[in-house]
This record gives sequence, structure tokens and C-alpha cells, in this order.
Amino acid sequence: MARAQRRRAATAAPGDSQPAESPRPATRPSLPRPPAAPGPIARPETPKRSPFGFLKRLQPRFVADIIAELRKVTWPSFQETRYLTIVVAIVAVVMGLFLGAVDLLFGWIIERLFF
Repeated sequence: MARAQRRRAATAAPGDSQPAESPRPATRPSLPRPPAAPGPIARPETPKRSPFGFLKRLQPRFVADIIAELRKVTWPSFQETRYLTIVVAIVAVVMGLFLGAVDLLFGWIIERLFF
């Protein structure tokens, strides 16, 4: 508002002694109010909802999303699956033997130190 008053003051002639105009009218006209309601508003009864009602909305979309994502998957061939299964089995056996050897080593060290 201060800008508007400064602009008006700047555009007024230097010899004018009129005060700058007020940016709003002094009084605001009052608007008519709507008539009050005659009594309390009757609300329609809402039917009882099932606590698991949200599952009806989620289930079909959830299944459709899963199917859409599974169609995007690049499935490995039988040869790739067999090769990777053998690799996992070999790594599991090697790590099992390594951890077993470490366990035996620590057991032997503890037995020699304390018993």
C-alpha cells in the first residue's frame, strides 16, 4: 500500500495541497445474510462398512501390477540357470569349509591357552 500512496504523491502536481486519496473506501457495504436454517439438519444414515473393505479395492490392481512387472522380467535360459546354480553350490561349499576351518583353528587356540 505504501507504494501506491508514494506513486499518487509523486504524480500529484508540486503546488497542489490536496492530500493523497485513501486506497480503500471508509466504510464497506454490508452484504445481506442468508436466512438461518429452521432446525437441525437431518443426516442420512451411513451403512456399516467392513473393516476389510479396502482389500477389495487393492486386490485386483495389486495382481494386475504384479503381472505387468513379471512380463518385464528377462528370464534366464535353462543353461544359465543350471550354471548359476552350480556356481552358488560351489561357493557355498567353499565358504562352509573355510568357516569350519577357522572355527576349528580358534577352538584349538582357545583349548591350548586355557585348558
